[in-house]
Amino acid sequence: MKHVADKWHIQRKANILLVDDRPENLLALEGLLSSPYYNLISVSSGEEALKYVLTETIAVILLDVQMPGLDGFETAKIIKSRQKSKQVPIIFITAISQAIEHVMQGFEAGAIDYILKPFHPETLKMKVDAFVKIHQYQEQIKLQNKIMKVMGETLDDTVITFDVTGTILTINPAVAIMFGYSEDEIIGHHINTLVPNLSSQFSKEREAGNIVETSALRKNLSYFPADVQLGEARITGKRVFVCSIRDVTKRKEIEEERFRKIFEATPCLVSLRSLDDWKYINVNKSWLSYSGYDNYTDIIDQSSDSLTYIIHSEDMEELVLELSELNHPVHNIRISYLNHSGEMREGLLSSEFLDAHGEACLLTVITDITERALVEKEMVRLDRLNSVGEMASGIVHEIRNPLTTIRGFLQMSKEHPSSEFVDIMIEELDRAHDILSEFLSISRTDKSKQTPVELNAIIKTLYPLLQAKAMYSNKLVRLELGPCPILQLNEDEIKQLLLNLSLNGLESMQSGGALTIKTYQQDEEIILAIQDEGYGIKKELLEKIGTPFFSTKSNGTGLGLSICQKVAERQHATITIETSGNGTTFFVHFPLSKTSSTMVTL
Repeated sequence: MKHVADKWHIQRKANILLVDDRPENLLALEGLLSSPYYNLISVSSGEEALKYVLTETIAVILLDVQMPGLDGFETAKIIKSRQKSKQVPIIFITAISQAIEHVMQGFEAGAIDYILKPFHPETLKMKVDAFVKIHQYQEQIKLQNKIMKVMGETLDDTVITFDVTGTILTINPAVAIMFGYSEDEIIGHHINTLVPNLSSQFSKEREAGNIVETSALRKNLSYFPADVQLGEARITGKRVFVCSIRDVTKRKEIEEERFRKIFEATPCLVSLRSLDDWKYINVNKSWLSYSGYDNYTDIIDQSSDSLTYIIHSEDMEELVLELSELNHPVHNIRISYLNHSGEMREGLLSSEFLDAHGEACLLTVITDITERALVEKEMVRLDRLNSVGEMASGIVHEIRNPLTTIRGFLQMSKEHPSSEFVDIMIEELDRAHDILSEFLSISRTDKSKQTPVELNAIIKTLYPLLQAKAMYSNKLVRLELGPCPILQLNEDEIKQLLLNLSLNGLESMQSGGALTIKTYQQDEEIILAIQDEGYGIKKELLEKIGTPFFSTKSNGTGLGLSICQKVAERQHATITIETSGNGTTFFVHFPLSKTSSTMVTL
């Protein structure tokens, strides 16, 4: 508002009316008051002065007393008698009428000052400047008042001022359309008459101009959604609040229609329930389809859980979840849910608390991932079968060695029977049995629970298999196992992770290369490092590592590293990579948890 008024003053010069019947006096005043900010209007009679006062907005009048026709006193009286010009300041300038009675007559005629000639030029100039500024301030206030009046009369928002007690002081005409009250009816009433509990909503410290979404109350006692914005001012030392109220019914209807379309179109299972009695308010088509119900009437207004939600804790224990137990929003927690048809499905559950038409509600969204879970299980199975195939040749070679030994001792025992030969043959058979058992266990797809295990023990169990694979291609596997605590892990999944990373390392090396498997503790983590002596991974391929079905091997499935990342996530671990032209190291970081036991040296 101030900016508009300031711009208006820059564009318009202040009109100063000079009235004197002597041309030399007018010329002297024009020379003294010449300014780019003033528009000097010079006239030689009272009659001419009255014409300009009628048609122009005058900031100040410099008026001679002794003039033919209408003298200065008569001219001043006429100017002051008119509504448009009665506030214009008049300064009498005279060299003749210096008697005290003339001075008194001048002030009685409405003059604001009476200057006798000869006068001090700078003094007169300063007085004119002061009256011009007063005039500009008055014009600015008039402009602002006009703008405020127009805004108040044309604005659709209801604008209210009220005092610290909440008593309404002023209100614009929009109150009649928005609330059904006339201005006279509502002035003097409490602000809560229009916006119930407004004072409590603004009781907390809020930044000026903040908008609060609430409900307003019409005269007919019907509510409507409203945006309320509050500001504070001080007038003559007293606090006054300015409040604007906007009816947002149309906006809410648009938002609700948009929400309804999203609600119905989403493939996720969406339900809305009341927090008061836990009755279903609404469910979407996907919810009906996946839940096994046929009609909305079977669900709406029912308070019992129509689906059974099952979550898995970190120790893989299954817990039935009651939605009424949710005291805070959740985001994408993995669940299983049993539908009305008795089918167990997989999903990701998210929830949010919200207000719907003044009622506290719980919005739940389930992303059904049953099909995705089946694909993930099939990926794991295929990856394990692929690992079995890769190791088959090495295992055959490893088993052939004890069988050859046994055959030799059997031939020797024909000629020289000895219990020592029998013991050796039993040991070799046991060794072959252990290798085959571990080999077959790799292809299992069932998931065991997380249990306290020794990471180093798992590595040692797999070592014969890895060494067999390495020896078949003239390579070497080295173990550098440091002290590790007992960790809460899924042993079968850790075996698969270790096997996948180790086989990748062996395949990346030429004959004669060595694969090093290390374990050590660093800060609050246990590190499993698998280091090869290959050619490294190209920089442009690093970001694609772990993407399903992406492989640099001609016969690779691209599942191995993707499975490793999934396994690591389920163990709350992370995988990082360091690579160069001298080889690549995969680091698996296992965070130390409260379930970790004391250090075990192997």
